[in-house]
Amino acid sequence: MPTGRNQVGRLNNDSPARYAASFTSFLDATEMSEECYYNFFGSKVPDSVLCEPGTDVRVLGIGSGSGEADSIITKKLLQRHEGVYNRVVEPSGEMIEKYKALVREDTILRAVKFDWHQQTTEEYFQKKENAKFHLIHAINVLYYVEDPVATLRNMWEQLADGGYMLVTMESEKGDWGKLHLELWKDFGQGDRLDTSLRLSGDVKKWLDAMDATYVSFENRIDVNTTKCFDEKSEEGILLLDFITHTPYTSSVPEMRSMALDFIRRHSSVVDDKIIFLSIEETIVAFKKGTEKK
Repeated sequence: MPTGRNQVGRLNNDSPARYAASFTSFLDATEMSEECYYNFFGSKVPDSVLCEPGTDVRVLGIGSGSGEADSIITKKLLQRHEGVYNRVVEPSGEMIEKYKALVREDTILRAVKFDWHQQTTEEYFQKKENAKFHLIHAINVLYYVEDPVATLRNMWEQLADGGYMLVTMESEKGDWGKLHLELWKDFGQGDRLDTSLRLSGDVKKWLDAMDATYVSFENRIDVNTTKCFDEKSEEGILLLDFITHTPYTSSVPEMRSMALDFIRRHSSVVDDKIIFLSIEETIVAFKKGTEKK
């Protein structure tokens, strides 16, 4: 199924099943263990997350997937707090069941009060609840929400004064992020923020406009893209789709050529592997009581 300019940056929106398959190819191509990857997020949870005496620290996880990152964050909080209330917002019933299985298998997580919401981010925030949370996190989620600015605003509104918001996105400092900008310049149409080609810099622009206080941390990930250059490799074809966030990239010769040329020019060769650099940026923003609304 050939792609077109109107599908650039819309892999998850237009082809969810292909997105899932391409994500698997990405995980296989990374040079980092999943345990190491998820532990990174737990290490960035602020030490000063506070709640009222005698109450649970309240956490909101947006797009929690199967819970790997969430569980690391939650266990980090349990080291300092007697109780954690964790509201999980995840549209996939399959992912929620995997998350629940993880909770059943991990005795530490049994101490957490889980509140499961099988909803999209948009469905969840439509309720306009007055709920407040001490920590809200969205790890590699804002690529896929309909309106990232509205989602950030809604997250910020549900963040308690003195609370923290943790967001992870690909950075334009990395070669992968730079490829997204080049891809959009050559093939994109409309507003880049209407696609999945969103970057951490877009989040920081919004926080700057809010005059919010934040710090950021970089996580460098090596991606073995060697198979992308093999026209007969289905795994390489899927990996290229994930890297471009575009379905069937290899069906458009000029797009495939542009992407592979960029990857080759910006990669290093290690043991005959073509290694492409991803830099994920985790932004931790603090909400003061005097922040703008």
